[in-house]
Amino acid sequence: MSDYNFWADFLDTFQSSPDWIKAIWLLVPPGFLLALIAMLIRLWIGNREADRDMTGELIYSIRRDSNNLLHIISHVPLANGNPLLMLPPHHDEESESESLPVKRRAI
Repeated sequence: MSDYNFWADFLDTFQSSPDWIKAIWLLVPPGFLLALIAMLIRLWIGNREADRDMTGELIYSIRRDSNNLLHIISHVPLANGNPLLMLPPHHDEESESESLPVKRRAI
């Protein structure tokens, strides 16, 4: 068993296989590499486009404290002490049990 060579056995198997299997053996590895490169390039381009869309300024942050109270923090100057574009929370009978208390403040 000490004179067994894996590569010799592998190449012998390859040589004795039909021509269509040899073609598949020769086409699959480069095809796999090309598909992998194409997927990585698409991922890279998608990440660049996603980063490009995140330009702008932060206007509000929402933070939940340990008492399950939501804090909406404004990062823009206040108009007469009230945050801009702040809508009152929507309450109805169905979502009353799911709504969380909200506290608004500006930094």
